[in-house]
Amino acid sequence: MVRVLLGLLIVSFAIWGVGDIFLGPRGGEVVAEVGDLEVTSAELGREFEDQITRLRQQFDTPIDRPQALALGLLDQSLQQQVAQRLVDMHGRELGLGVADATVRARVTEDPLFRGEGGFDRQRLELVLRSQGQSEAAFVDEIRDEVRRALLVDAVSGITAAPEALARALYAYRNEKRRAELLRVDASSIEVEQPDEATLQAYLEENQAQYEAPEYRSGVLVALRPADIEDEITIDEESLREEYAAREQIYTIAEKRKVGQLLASDKEVIERAAEAIEEGSTLAEVAESMSADGVAYSSIGPLGARDLPAALADPIFALEPGQLSAPVQSPFGWHLFRLIDVEPENVTPFEEVRDALHADLAHRRAVAELPDLATALDDEIAAGSTIEDAARTLDLEPITLDKVDRRGLDEAGQPVEGVSAPILAQFFTGREGEPSLMEQTDDGYFVYRVDSIEAPRARTLDEVRDEVAAAWIAEQRTQTAMEKAEALLARAREGMTPAALVAEDPATLELETTEPIVRGARGNPAGLSPEAVDALFATPEGAFADRPFATAGGAVVLRTAEVIEAGTEGADATAIDGLRTSMAREMRGDLLLQYEQALRRRFPVEIDEGALRALANSMEPRS
Repeated sequence: MVRVLLGLLIVSFAIWGVGDIFLGPRGGEVVAEVGDLEVTSAELGREFEDQITRLRQQFDTPIDRPQALALGLLDQSLQQQVAQRLVDMHGRELGLGVADATVRARVTEDPLFRGEGGFDRQRLELVLRSQGQSEAAFVDEIRDEVRRALLVDAVSGITAAPEALARALYAYRNEKRRAELLRVDASSIEVEQPDEATLQAYLEENQAQYEAPEYRSGVLVALRPADIEDEITIDEESLREEYAAREQIYTIAEKRKVGQLLASDKEVIERAAEAIEEGSTLAEVAESMSADGVAYSSIGPLGARDLPAALADPIFALEPGQLSAPVQSPFGWHLFRLIDVEPENVTPFEEVRDALHADLAHRRAVAELPDLATALDDEIAAGSTIEDAARTLDLEPITLDKVDRRGLDEAGQPVEGVSAPILAQFFTGREGEPSLMEQTDDGYFVYRVDSIEAPRARTLDEVRDEVAAAWIAEQRTQTAMEKAEALLARAREGMTPAALVAEDPATLELETTEPIVRGARGNPAGLSPEAVDALFATPEGAFADRPFATAGGAVVLRTAEVIEAGTEGADATAIDGLRTSMAREMRGDLLLQYEQALRRRFPVEIDEGALRALANSMEPRS
């Protein structure tokens, strides 16, 4: 999960975030110094939380702080803050000022601070109080943002790449080619059976492929919740108490769908209510009073918790078809009419009884494991063998007979009951000594290594069949490639591929592929990426400069047809999208060069200790 998200995170920054790192807000302990500007732990913490929020919204995935730290989001946030300070330093050096009127316009035009009559100072003060920020600091922050935006736009104000460039790239990327393939079938090539000396020599040359791994034998006792859950019985009273405690989980709350009229003026909404009482529908009233700012929409189905309290109470007090009184909210004045009700639904106890029992049994097993592990440890400490100690406690020891580090036995079959963490510890133990009681994510285990067989070279008698098969396959592939090279030479001298096939139809086959797009991967027509690249590097009608190995032998490749993409009938949306993406890449390149230049100009110092302290403060407390 984390790896997947990390990959997506990298892609998202590469596509969307290159320019954004230079724009954004600013107040703890200093984590970084950029010239004479600072990045404090409080500022970095706010940026980190903002990044987590953006990531959750972008990928619609719940991400907590430890996961974000593992993804490197704290370092990314720090670099974003550093990049902003670098631009701020450059702006100061240039003496770039921002007029008070510009700052005032940015604030008063922000929808966050506007009410019915325009700019609402109370909203601004409310937001600043919630963020613990003074008005002066906020104004400075806006001024810095405007200055940064001016500099960034001056450096990289590219909105779209030239259309001609986009069309050329479109044609290049979407060009397709057909390949004529002269295939050499390796399986039809006769190879003499190797003698003893040949096999022995091949084994010695490839000894690492046939080496027997280290094998260990011993005994193991693993204590896991799953091993004792089936023996645990939960009484009916406890099950019903747990059901009652989880009542909300098993309850789908009532939901309602309503029609809504919305207007900014109370007098207008009252006139709308009168029209509805006279027999008009909400939609009809909205249409007739649209000039007065009346709008119709439907809401839901939603539960009471999904709505602001100011709206939930009147909506959930309505009877079917009933019209509400005018209701005021921060959005304006509302009228609601109840359209539909989805009643509350409660899953019966009987339907979840088994799941409850399994869950409670698991929790009780987890709670009992430490005491069971202690009892087992005490038995071993008192002198009992692991086997005797386990049987005393009605536990079943697991005998391990010649297991390798991958958990496979001598026959190459997986050994059951041994997880990777247990196996890793088993291969660190000393021979003949019981281990200490070890803990895993889901339990405890103790083991004893009885014997160790060191890695060794297998003899020819042990791997004769495998070595013979590998040698024959290698000889066939080598012969197929040699044959393909000879065929390529004859084809270049003027012999047609069809004539070559006619000479040896048992081994050769001629095939023309379906169109292959430039850069195609996934082995189209059995061709390797190198062969596909060669197809697009070879002129139409010509042969590639060498043959290529395939899964079944070898192939001589000729470019049979070049299918140009053309841009006359190209989708305008695709061309526009390409222009935008190219501009984004160009903008990113320019901004990267700009940042690198600023880093050479202004010193950047990171306090690694302060950064670690901040990261540690975000880790969950045990």
